[in-house]
Amino acid sequence: MWLVIRRAIDYFDTIPPLILLILAVATLVQLKRNYVIYYIACQFVFNGYANLLNELEIDNLYVYTLNFTWSFFILSLYFIDVYKSPVLARLVLTIVVLFQVISLFHVQEATTEITFNSVSFGIISLLVTGYSLIYYTKQLSGQPKENILGVRDFWYVNGIFTYYASNFFIFLTYNMLVSKHYSNISIIWRVHNFVFLAMCIYIFIGLRCKQSPEKLKSSS
Repeated sequence: MWLVIRRAIDYFDTIPPLILLILAVATLVQLKRNYVIYYIACQFVFNGYANLLNELEIDNLYVYTLNFTWSFFILSLYFIDVYKSPVLARLVLTIVVLFQVISLFHVQEATTEITFNSVSFGIISLLVTGYSLIYYTKQLSGQPKENILGVRDFWYVNGIFTYYASNFFIFLTYNMLVSKHYSNISIIWRVHNFVFLAMCIYIFIGLRCKQSPEKLKSSS
């Protein structure tokens, strides 16, 4: 029984994104410039491929490197869209361009040597957490025009913040734990999958909320 439960947890990073994608299509969610849906699709593709390689007992670490690189790019576009601030947009664009240029060397190394750059993962987690905190600050500093609990982006950001902030130390120290042959490394990654599931639940709630008036105007 425990073996079945462990196997199910291993796919918490693949099945929930698939369900969210099906829900988005079934409910006719606006897909144009819906970067969170693009992000979820990215998770499904890369995590699903990584799980497939794992089933075939093939090294899959480089897939996670590609996943994080693309995820960071997509989420940066999402926060630029949410902020609607030229200053913050230039700041985020500068960060993402610098990171993408630097990460090209790491991706090439990862695909040839099957490595896992956990330090880069930790940096990405810190940056995305910072993006989320800027969003919260903007929401708190302005006079709310509507109940924030009914705003889609609020739940999206809650999910993103929960995932990246909670897993920061896991990502940052993963290489060290692997190098020291830490016996409970699989348990740590299952904790990661539980947090990933929590993010998907937040995004599910967001999908059931309305878009902000600004988003509706920009998509029309």
